[in-house]
Amino acid sequence: MLRHSFIHFPGVGSTTEKHLWEAGIRTWDDFRAATTVPLRASGMRDVICARIDESRERLETRDGAFFSACFTSHDRWRIYSDFRDQAAFLDIETTGLSPQSSRITMVGVLDREGYRAFVAGENLDELPRAMERYSLIVTYNGASFDIPFVEYFFGKIFRHAAHLDLRYPLKRLGYGGGLKQIERELRVARPSELSELGGFEAVIMWQMWERGERGALDTLVRYNAEDVASLPALADIAYNELLDDIPFPVEPVRLWNRPVIDLPYDPSVVRRLAGAKVWDRPFTEQRGVRTY
Repeated sequence: MLRHSFIHFPGVGSTTEKHLWEAGIRTWDDFRAATTVPLRASGMRDVICARIDESRERLETRDGAFFSACFTSHDRWRIYSDFRDQAAFLDIETTGLSPQSSRITMVGVLDREGYRAFVAGENLDELPRAMERYSLIVTYNGASFDIPFVEYFFGKIFRHAAHLDLRYPLKRLGYGGGLKQIERELRVARPSELSELGGFEAVIMWQMWERGERGALDTLVRYNAEDVASLPALADIAYNELLDDIPFPVEPVRLWNRPVIDLPYDPSVVRRLAGAKVWDRPFTEQRGVRTY
């Protein structure tokens, strides 16, 4: 979809882009080859051609940050298919909601090679170096939570990459609420008993681990892995559904199969946490945002 896009060019909005498409100018190549262009774009032809050349070069060098800066959160989904093979699907766990008063307990990252957990006190300090290989970071609600949290502690370690927060394209499609609710609606829900756990339980599991319960850390990592495992399917679905709004055929992405998560966990920890009363929890997850 990226090569069909013109709205990231200076002076080109959705109306001008629509006029270009209606005139049969549907790709960057079409624009360069056209003898005439719609009136709205004719005065910007040299600027658009220059931007096309720059976009080609940036795409060839896998400069995700360039395209992330060009597109708004509303339209950033368009870059997904071109950077999908170099994407890191990421989710963090913390001791609270504010980086000023809380800590990162772990970061889970999923890519084509599998899942990796970066755990505080073990290997969390390896995260910045590990992120250097990716051109795209995909999260759910990461623009408000995960990315600011990580950058508070590690600095701008994502500055070279694009960031796609799935909350925005999914909301555009009418899917609201928390991650697990959307998973159920789109039938990509996690299959295990850990589906009953949420952000509050993740905090408690870390506290249990600090008190010496090894099974709690295993369960926290497994819980995080199942969160992350849903993100590729959600990204694929959102991208393909948004293509339906494009007035000409664009090749959809082939859906990733949900990775098999077979990491160990402690069922007794899950049973204890799942049995806790909802009204005893200090915060809940509502509409994709953790709130006290």
